[in-house]
Amino acid sequence: MPPLTDAGVREVGWYDLGPAPGQVGSAIIAGHVDSDQAAGVFYDLGRLAPGNAVEVTLANGDTVHFTVTSVHEYSKAHFPASEVYGPEPYQALRLITCGGAFDEATGHYLSNIVVYARMN
Repeated sequence: MPPLTDAGVREVGWYDLGPAPGQVGSAIIAGHVDSDQAAGVFYDLGRLAPGNAVEVTLANGDTVHFTVTSVHEYSKAHFPASEVYGPEPYQALRLITCGGAFDEATGHYLSNIVVYARMN
């Protein structure tokens, strides 16, 4: 996850211990929904819907195209890690951010938004 700084909330982080976007398996990209100063890169992530297009530009400049298959909100207390991070026999993408209710006492969201997508 990028740092929770002014610049960091506008960046995404790729989980580099898993496959890269476009490789077989579940590629994971995470980003902030917001900070106390600004909307984050994934502020509107929960508005995606099945059938929406997602493009990922790789470090080499190539673009990989995905189609959203589902969008889910999971309580952080019951996050299905094996489902989200688990292996897939195809080129999968998971986009993850915080969401749901915000706990003012802790300064954290109580849920995560996960977008599931499949390479075209």
